[in-house]
Amino acid sequence: ATVTGPDKLVHYSMLAGERALASYAWEEAQVHFERGLTSKGIPLIGSELTPDAEAASLLFGFSRARAATAGRQQIQAAVDAAGRAFDYYFRKEDVSRAVAVAEYPFPVLSGGRTGIAGFIGRALTLIPPDSLTAGRLLSRYGIELGRLASDYQGARDALDRALAIARREGEVALEAQVLAAEGHVALFHLHLQEALEKSQKAIEITRRIDDANTELTAQIDATRALVATGQYEASRVHASAAQALAERLRDRYRMGMVQRNSGNLRWCVGDWGAARDFTDKGLAEVPQDASLLGARALLEFETGDFDQGDAYLDRLLETMRLAAIRPGVEYTLPAVAIPLTVRITGIVSRLDVAKAAADSVLSSSSVNPIFALAARTGLALLAVLQGDAAAATDHYSVLESNPGIMLFNCQVGSDRVLGLLAHTMGSLNQAAIHFDDALAFCRKAGHCVELAWTCCDYADTLRERDGEGDRANAITLLAESLAISSDLGMRPLMERVLSWREILKA
Repeated sequence: ATVTGPDKLVHYSMLAGERALASYAWEEAQVHFERGLTSKGIPLIGSELTPDAEAASLLFGFSRARAATAGRQQIQAAVDAAGRAFDYYFRKEDVSRAVAVAEYPFPVLSGGRTGIAGFIGRALTLIPPDSLTAGRLLSRYGIELGRLASDYQGARDALDRALAIARREGEVALEAQVLAAEGHVALFHLHLQEALEKSQKAIEITRRIDDANTELTAQIDATRALVATGQYEASRVHASAAQALAERLRDRYRMGMVQRNSGNLRWCVGDWGAARDFTDKGLAEVPQDASLLGARALLEFETGDFDQGDAYLDRLLETMRLAAIRPGVEYTLPAVAIPLTVRITGIVSRLDVAKAAADSVLSSSSVNPIFALAARTGLALLAVLQGDAAAATDHYSVLESNPGIMLFNCQVGSDRVLGLLAHTMGSLNQAAIHFDDALAFCRKAGHCVELAWTCCDYADTLRERDGEGDRANAITLLAESLAISSDLGMRPLMERVLSWREILKA
């Protein structure tokens, strides 16, 4: 039968949208699916029941296109559209289409509930529990549950079942997906060595079978695990591979993510020009990306452009206000970036915002350990700024279990934070031990920016302790900090170091 009128437009929109998806033309696909939905009178955002299979197909197509073109703030809309399609297929007991929606690899938004785990769990009730389809769904289910601290064991159980199915059936593609999921969950629960090992195993398999989506996830997580443990040379290899994959897939959300990771690596060594280029490219893709905005704000403050720093910080706070996933990275970044900014500039402002953001993260029952660590670090830095020994003691008792970590996206090392807390508590000998650890970490990693700050903060502790040799060691540390900050153009730190040197001379 010939398709005419509005039905013809809907039919054409579906066909054209699917063709565009197949060639990674995400923006074009989104236009086609939106046109089809509008023609049928189906709102893009809503909760009403999906009326028919045609509408469900359009909604699922729209959700896939939207997920690849949207920033983090808009991905929830894509997931909601997919959920409406899933609900229709589930009601109609259309198992194959329901499963197709449930196993689609939407970006993982760590830090809050999106609803994906809900319809994956329902899809699992439609199929045999030991089937390959169940294995694929369990892989997605595990990574979704793994975003939430309270569901860590559930995530591990789901992934163990999925891996057993993959290996029993000899399905290497599914095995790679499960390994990548295990690496991601391990990363966000601070099992960094496990995260690296699982991600690298997934990469090895995906390169044999050309699974770019799974490899990109694993490359990003391997980069983060290596940065967190100070293995910067190795992390650059993975960051470069991730960038090539994101460009191939033309995935806007993950393109912003890989630009952010590459920019952070340049930030660590004080290559401000390259770091700016990466953040500019990332923000062109996802203008409301909190991690990119936070990194860029700190970069501008470090180099003395306070007006630009304030502008990027204001944009970061706007992302927190608009956050669809709460509490997520839009909250953890302000919690840390604001007190770091105050330490750089000496200008006390927005500390109430930082505390509220951190408290919001830590009060959530679903927050994962890596976000909790960042929020706690923010509160620890607030205690240092305010000279609050009692609060410093409380935060120290929590943070001392995670030494030797560089918080990715937060640009501060856990050892230096522990040193600052111990100093605030009046435990100057313990502070010196932590600062020695921080120096060793920075020198091994080649983290010049963190090294310059560690030298300065350590000198402050030695000046106050004033034991035998402390003043001479403090002067040596300040000289190193001044040399690095001068070479890298870190004007605020240069001025801070020079003021300390004058005090020591006096």
